[in-house]
Amino acid sequence: MTSDDKAVKKSRAINTMEKIEFLLRILSDGSFHSGERLAEQLNVTRSAIWKLVRKLKSWQIEIYSVTGKGYKIPGGLDLLDKSCLQKKLSHNHLFKQVDVFTSIDSTSDYLSRQWKSLPGVGRVCIAEHQSAGKGRKGRVWVSPFAANLYFSIGVSLPLGLSALGGLSLAIGISLAKTLNQWTNRKIKVKWPNDLMVDDRKLAGILVEACGESNDHSFLNIGVGINWNMQPEHASELEQPWINLKELSEIKLSRNQILAEVLIQLDKTLTGYLSHGFTEFLKDWNQLSAMIDRSVTVHLANSQVNGIEAGIELSGALRLETESGIQIFHSGEVSLRKRR
Repeated sequence: MTSDDKAVKKSRAINTMEKIEFLLRILSDGSFHSGERLAEQLNVTRSAIWKLVRKLKSWQIEIYSVTGKGYKIPGGLDLLDKSCLQKKLSHNHLFKQVDVFTSIDSTSDYLSRQWKSLPGVGRVCIAEHQSAGKGRKGRVWVSPFAANLYFSIGVSLPLGLSALGGLSLAIGISLAKTLNQWTNRKIKVKWPNDLMVDDRKLAGILVEACGESNDHSFLNIGVGINWNMQPEHASELEQPWINLKELSEIKLSRNQILAEVLIQLDKTLTGYLSHGFTEFLKDWNQLSAMIDRSVTVHLANSQVNGIEAGIELSGALRLETESGIQIFHSGEVSLRKRR
């Protein structure tokens, strides 16, 4: 393929995405729109509209197609607004630049690529849909279109890797405190990086870091928050889950939630730079989902039973076992199964 051919192919791809985004904006009102009218608005054929709709359906967007009425997204969509988010984050200290994508492979991977070409620029990448969302330990993060909130923060901090213990917990505590202002049931943190409500998962956090041990670290902080995920979207999930939307008695927009979360996370990271984990440690007993409960810590090749007894200043888990207190810097925690 020649360079000219590649340029043409890229141009076509951009145009197609622009048409998809335009179509989404129209259908997001939840009303029927005729295929003929949509074709006129997008300056394409009726056949092209059908192909665009098929692409949207591949992102798990429910679209009704009724002869004589046209196309409709039942209930509409609460789409993210880049300009609104950019304005609200203008006073952030560590990350102000906002990139919003209709669909992307992974917000985390995007930031890693951007950092290689533009190191030093703090930014947040947000997506309506991820085709290869990342969870812990190589797991896929289920990312149905506009059903949840998916974002990653890329920022450089003057901390070596050895000073980053507890950061994912500080982020979890910040998220829980921010989201709890809108909920009727308490959101808690499960060590090391999940948000839980009544033992059901609400959100996950993935912190990846690279850098010099005594210098700076580039942090790639990924967060996924369940907003209005449907059972058919979550057939692959192995644990009970819950949506933020069902926890609130007031009407919230995804833009409102996301803006406040990102403003508070900027403050959290700034506070962590000044005080480390000290300022967050005091909140653990009130916000821990497993404190004083019988749990199992799952390690690579073994597991340990005990009672969660808090955390260390480093962010490590304290577990009261039959042989005394044991400290864990990694692993996964679950409630201990009764025999």
